[in-house]
Amino acid sequence: MSGIGFTEILLLALLGLLVLGPRRLPEVARTAGALIGRARSAWQDLRRELQQEMDSEHNRRIMEEAEKFRKDLEGPLDDGKEAGDGRNQGD
Repeated sequence: MSGIGFTEILLLALLGLLVLGPRRLPEVARTAGALIGRARSAWQDLRRELQQEMDSEHNRRIMEEAEKFRKDLEGPLDDGKEAGDGRNQGD
C-alpha cells in the first residue's frame, strides 16, 4: 500500500471518526474510495494510451529503418543486374 502501514490506517480512521462523526464517516469513506478508484482507472488508461503510442512510434521507426536497409541492399543488386544485362547483350 505504498508505505502506509496498519497503524497509520488505524490512526487515520480514528482521526476521521473524531472529526466527521460515526454517521458521516462511512459516507465520506465510500466517496473517497470511489474517487480513488476513478483516479486509478484514469491513470491506468493514460498509461495504456501512452504505452500504445510509444509502441507504435517504436514500430514506425523500425519499419523505416527496415525500408532504408532494404533500399540499401537493393541498390547494389540493381547495379549488378544492369551490368549483367550488358554482358549478356554483348555475347
